[in-house]
Amino acid sequence: MTHHTHRTARRLLALAALFSLAACGGGTSGSNPLPSVSPPSRPPASGKLQPTNFTLIVGASATSTAKAAAVGTHAGMRPSYVPASSKSITITLKTVDGNPPPSGLTTSVTTNLTNCSPSCTVPGPSAPPGSDVFTLTVYDATGGAGNALSTASPTLAIILGQANSNTITLLGIPKSFTFGTVPSGTAGTPFGTGGVALPLTVKDADGNTITGTYDTPVTVTDSDTSSLTNASGLAVSGGSAASSVSVASEAADATLKLTYGGQAILPATLTASAAGATNATATFTPTRQPIVYAGPTNGSGNPEIDLYATSGTGSSATFTATEVGWTNAPYSQAITATEASACSSIATTAATSGSAFTTTVASSPAVGTCTLTLTDVSGGSTPAPVTLTYTSSGFGVQ
Repeated sequence: MTHHTHRTARRLLALAALFSLAACGGGTSGSNPLPSVSPPSRPPASGKLQPTNFTLIVGASATSTAKAAAVGTHAGMRPSYVPASSKSITITLKTVDGNPPPSGLTTSVTTNLTNCSPSCTVPGPSAPPGSDVFTLTVYDATGGAGNALSTASPTLAIILGQANSNTITLLGIPKSFTFGTVPSGTAGTPFGTGGVALPLTVKDADGNTITGTYDTPVTVTDSDTSSLTNASGLAVSGGSAASSVSVASEAADATLKLTYGGQAILPATLTASAAGATNATATFTPTRQPIVYAGPTNGSGNPEIDLYATSGTGSSATFTATEVGWTNAPYSQAITATEASACSSIATTAATSGSAFTTTVASSPAVGTCTLTLTDVSGGSTPAPVTLTYTSSGFGVQ
C-alpha cells in the first residue's frame, strides 16, 4: 500500500469517528453517552426520519457556537450565547413544512449539560425531511427547568439521505439592565458631534452579561422631548437624536450615545426595557445656568421695581431676564414672569420679547408690595424674586 493510500485510510477512519460522535465533553471521547430517544410509537407517513445532533462550543468569554447535524455531518460554527451557568438544553421540533409534526413522533429532547466545556454534542429529535423549525432553549437548571438563558428558533433544511449542514445562533434572553456612569452636562454647552457614550449592560436571568445578539431587542427611552429640536436625546451607531432607540446586540450597546444640544431641561429619566425583563433607569441632570436680571434694584442690589404714579414717570419700568442655554440662540426660549396674587391691585408685567418685560401700574393701584417670579423650563427662578411696590408718592431714585 502506497504512502498516499495509508494517508487516505487514516482520514477515512478519523471522519468515521467524527460521524459516530454522540457524547458531551468536547467531542473527544464517548464517556458521556447521549440520552436515548424513544422511537416513535407510530411512524410518519413517509416512514423515514433523519437523526439530528447539535454541537455546543462554549468559549472562555461565555460565548459559544451551536451547530446542527444530520446523517453525521457537522455544520459550520457561528457565535452564540451559552453562559457558564447553563445546565441543560431542550430541543423541540415545532413544525415540518409549516405544519405540526406528524403524530407519533418524539418531538422534544432535553439533555443535561454536565460536561460541556469547551464543547459537547447533544441529540435533537429525529425529524422528517423538509423545512423543519426547531426551538432550542438553554436553562440554568437540569432537566429543562429553571430560568431560560438563551434560545433560538431556526428553520433547518433536512434532506433525507444527504449530509445536511445547518448553522444556528443561540440568542441571550434579556432579564435585567445596568446603566454605567451617565454623562454630566451644563446648559449652553452642547456635547460634541455624535454625543457621549451611555454605558449599558444587558444581563440574563442569572446576572451574566449577555454577549452577542439579544433574543428580544432592548429599548432605551429618554423622558425629555422638549429639546429634541436642539439635538438632544439618544442615538445608536451615529443615528439622529431620538427619544427612543432600539439596541439588538452587545455590539449595538457599544454605540449607544446620549446626545445633548445644550438646552436647559429638567432632569431626564433614561429607561432600559425589554419584553419579560425588569426595567432599569438612570437620570441625566444637566446643570442649568442662572437667570440674569437686568433692571431696577433696591439699595441692597436685589431686583425691585418701585412705582409711585398712575401715569408718566413712575408708572412703569422695564427690565430683561436672560439665561444661557435658554434665551440665547439656538434655543431662543422665553422666560416666564409670574406675579403673586397680591400684584393684581399693584401692577402687571408683560413680556415684550422672550427676555424683555414691562411692568405697568394697575389702573386703580393700591399701596403695597408683591413679588414677581421669573422661570425658565420649570422652577429656575432668580436668586431673589423681583419685588414690586406701589406708593402714593415718589421716594428717591430707583
